[in-house]
Amino acid sequence: MKTNKAAVILIVALLFISGYNFLSCKRPVPPKAIVSVVNEKNEPVEGAQVVIRADSGRVIYLKSGMVLADTQLTDASGQISYEFRYEAIYNVKAKTQKKVGGVMTTLLQGSGVFILKEDETYSETVTIR
Repeated sequence: MKTNKAAVILIVALLFISGYNFLSCKRPVPPKAIVSVVNEKNEPVEGAQVVIRADSGRVIYLKSGMVLADTQLTDASGQISYEFRYEAIYNVKAKTQKKVGGVMTTLLQGSGVFILKEDETYSETVTIR
């Protein structure tokens, strides 16, 4: 009887400790990224088109969902912010375009790479030339 009681106490204690450890673990914060687009004079470029893409047709896991590529325009400070779901490495390309004779023509362009890690905000500055 005493051994059964001791075994029950031991099992309850182990369950309590493992439950406490499980509930007290902090989930990592999904990675974030900021893209800054600047010109050769290191001035922010408003309205630059920024495309984020993974290699070999893999999807990008943004907080809002999965996409093959994400395209956005920079704000007045030349920046775009992203929230992702997982750690990853993505390619980033930036360019400015102008309509010339009815055809969109790329004027300046540049590229970079995101290396995303949980609990971190990655900053990438792309210089377009």
